[in-house]
Amino acid sequence: MNKTVFMFLALLSASVFFWSCSSDETDTEKPVIEISSPADHAHFHPGDIIHFDAEFSDNVGLKQFKIDIHWGEGHDHKSGQHDDHGHAWSYEYIGELYGRNKHIHMDITIPEDAKHGEYHFLVFVTDKAGNEAFVALEIEIEDDHDDHK
Repeated sequence: MNKTVFMFLALLSASVFFWSCSSDETDTEKPVIEISSPADHAHFHPGDIIHFDAEFSDNVGLKQFKIDIHWGEGHDHKSGQHDDHGHAWSYEYIGELYGRNKHIHMDITIPEDAKHGEYHFLVFVTDKAGNEAFVALEIEIEDDHDDHK
């Protein structure tokens, strides 16, 4: 084989190898969130602990997750409208993730003075390429004297 052709093929092979190894630049697949706790529409009381258990996974690599709990009655996340609704409880946590699969367990304490009502429990995850996925749950904080539904 001609030396020029050999060099061309070697260069072509090397560039294909390096291009295929930079998968996080071309990664368009969203990460996956599997929440085992809390359940959607779970009921809690002020002072209770919410046990958060989730599995995060991605085809290339995870970067970060966020938990956002806030008052849920009277708004949606499409309109961007938010109100403090009488100083309702809110909670936010951002954590770093490493690797392709990660189990997270956290205990979140609901304050004793948390306003009773419906709350949105949002979980976001971002991978190394910036792809994001989220899961939205609803939880209820009720008074000890409320009837259980």
